[in-house]
Amino acid sequence: MQGESDAQLSVQQAVGKAQKGDAASFAILYEHYYDKIYRYVSFKTGNALEAEDITAEVFVKMLESIHTFRWKGYQFSSWLFRIAHNLVMDHFRRRGRRATVNLDDVSPAAVGYTPDLEHQLDINLSMESVHVAMKDLTDLQREVISLRFAAGLSVAETARAVGKKDNAVKALQHAGLKKLRNVLVPDDPVRVVAQVGEVRP
Repeated sequence: MQGESDAQLSVQQAVGKAQKGDAASFAILYEHYYDKIYRYVSFKTGNALEAEDITAEVFVKMLESIHTFRWKGYQFSSWLFRIAHNLVMDHFRRRGRRATVNLDDVSPAAVGYTPDLEHQLDINLSMESVHVAMKDLTDLQREVISLRFAAGLSVAETARAVGKKDNAVKALQHAGLKKLRNVLVPDDPVRVVAQVGEVRP
């Protein structure tokens, strides 16, 4: 689509200038990707404060190593989400625990929700259920679900981020959602997507 092509062109221009040390271009990339990276990290950690720290670290790493990025078949977003993934894994290794969510820390704010107070409990319970159910998924299924539904990436963007073909991502998404559906709401598969978040084709 024309809009996506224009956006990608502007990202390419910003990356090129940032690689030459242009501070304004760093700011453009930060603004463009911050929300997606934060939602992804938040969904992986379930803790808003930890997510803020890790997201900040992602952009520090971007600043430090953007000169190493090359466009050889890769999207910049794929490179950035790989940094985020690695930092999340490092975070859990440092803390000596698996990359699972402390359910006491799950909050609507951590996954980008801003509900009315009266709905907070319901959403907390929904997200808690999702995170418990996610433990039954494979690592790759969890990554695809996180990128698709928490970060809001398209199938193509997710495929580039995990190094798979579009059809493989669709299959992983389908299998992951099927497992979630069986655990969460076997009578209403639509609610699985509603609990996790918005999704783009």
